[in-house]
Amino acid sequence: MLAGKVIKATRSQYLVRSDQDTITCTVRGKLVGAPKDDTTSVRVGDNVLIESVSRNEGVIREILPRKSKLSRAVEGKAYKEHIIATNIDQMVIIMSVKKPAFKSGLLDRYLVIAEKNMLRSIICLNKIDLAAKKQFEKYASSYRKLNYPFYFVSAHQGEGLDDVKMILKDAVSVLVGHSGVGKSSIIQEIEPSLNLKIVEISAKTHKGKHTTSFVQLFPLSFGGYVIDTPGIRELGLWDIYRADLKKYFVEFRNFEDQCQFNDCNHIEEPACGIKQAVSQGFIFEERYRNYVNIYRDLRAAPYELIRKQ
Repeated sequence: MLAGKVIKATRSQYLVRSDQDTITCTVRGKLVGAPKDDTTSVRVGDNVLIESVSRNEGVIREILPRKSKLSRAVEGKAYKEHIIATNIDQMVIIMSVKKPAFKSGLLDRYLVIAEKNMLRSIICLNKIDLAAKKQFEKYASSYRKLNYPFYFVSAHQGEGLDDVKMILKDAVSVLVGHSGVGKSSIIQEIEPSLNLKIVEISAKTHKGKHTTSFVQLFPLSFGGYVIDTPGIRELGLWDIYRADLKKYFVEFRNFEDQCQFNDCNHIEEPACGIKQAVSQGFIFEERYRNYVNIYRDLRAAPYELIRKQ
């Protein structure tokens, strides 16, 4: 039995990277360690044990325990967990200043997902060469105060790429963001040997076009792995309900003891410590509005989708 890590998963085959080689694997019969309710159990990032069939072929026999995962709910499907990737150390959220435009509401939804999954979050604002940096300084300052690292990046001009490289070094990182924000471009610039296909931008919608539906994990020559998530335009807020949403806005923790009611949701309740903190400038008002918008959407359904905004 060989130990390895799943770096790509398609409908019927898996690429597993071991110390010796990259092996094409299948699954036959019952998997040891597979979740009982997961019919397609193997995921990108899984550490597995494989039985060798030939030099370049094998069978996955066991999934080793997962330390973390990133999940989503899929639009139009029954409310069921879909695991995107596993054994992740951090989420790198890629936004862009233009094409597609920066939306703080989308950023905060990604941060909620990261907090829910107990993943470290890093924010990279790409394409900064297309806009004045001062327009976004208020966001950088606000999120840095919450201990979310915030970097200005230009994959086109190379700005901030050394910072990104240090972020990714020796960690397993998942890159998330709408198609077209520059996830693959950033990876390509810091690891040119990968030869990734870059997403085209629609001239009509200024949004990215899908290139593939497969999540893939890439080993980095300077240490670590990066998981690109092409084709995932929406990440559903899996297993997040309106009563729990406030837990994932970290700045609320300093002011909740000032609320009149212990179960205050910080929306319409009187004598709310969070709303008072917003009015006094202690909580970024735009981020609070994003909280309210997410909360109101969650009231209408058991889960929320990050929509094309």
